[in-house]
Amino acid sequence: MEIKTITLPTRQIEVEVYAPAETTDKVPAILLLHELYGVIDAYREDAQDLADRGYLVYVPNLYSGGAVKYCIRAMVAKAGRTNAADSEVNKEIHVLLDELKVDPRSNGRLGMLGQCLTGGYVIQMAKREDMLAPVVYHHSFGIEGAGVPKTESLDEIRILQGHWSEQFDPFCPARKRNKLIKQLGDRVEAYTYPMPHGFRTVSRDRPESALVWQRTVDFFDRELKQI
Repeated sequence: MEIKTITLPTRQIEVEVYAPAETTDKVPAILLLHELYGVIDAYREDAQDLADRGYLVYVPNLYSGGAVKYCIRAMVAKAGRTNAADSEVNKEIHVLLDELKVDPRSNGRLGMLGQCLTGGYVIQMAKREDMLAPVVYHHSFGIEGAGVPKTESLDEIRILQGHWSEQFDPFCPARKRNKLIKQLGDRVEAYTYPMPHGFRTVSRDRPESALVWQRTVDFFDRELKQI
C-alpha cells in the first residue's frame, strides 16, 4: 500500500493506493469509498483483496485535513439532503475518478463502491459514460426521492449493482430503495439481505456479508475484465 495526495477543487486529500503485486500490465481500477467510520482496517482488507484479484484500488480518506465532522455536516447540509450532481462533494469524487483513470497502472476501465454516507455518490457517478461497474451498499446520502434530486434524471445510468437491508434501516428506508429500483428497472441488479446496516463493517462476520462481497467481486469481474 502507498499513500498519495490528490488536489481537489478546495482541498487536498490523502488516498491509500492498493495495486496488484506482480504485474506490469495495466489493470481495471476501482474507487472504494468509506462510510461513517472513515478509512478503517475493514476497508483496507477489502481493498487489498481487490488488488490481489488484479485491480488498482484507490481508498480516499474523506476526512483528510481534519474534516472529522465531514459526515455530520454533509448529512444535515442541503447538499447532503439532495445529493445534487453539482454539489461540492460530487465534484470531488469526479476528480478522484479522473485521477484514478489516468494513473499509469490503470487501463481506464472504472468501477466504484460506495456505502451509507458515500452510497449516493455512486448513483451520481454511475451517470458517467466511463463508469462501467458502480456498486452501492445502502445509500443514505440524498434524502429526496431515490437518493438524488427529483428534478435530476437517472436515464444516463447504464448499469448499477445495489445491496440493501431488508430490516428497518433509518439511514436508507425501503421507500427510497424501492424508488431507485423502480426508476432504474432492468438497469439495476438489486439484492436485499436479512441483516442490519453496515454490510462490510458491523455485519462483516455474518455469512450474508460474504455473499455481498462475492456478488460485488463477481460484478467487477464481469463488467471490468470481460472486454
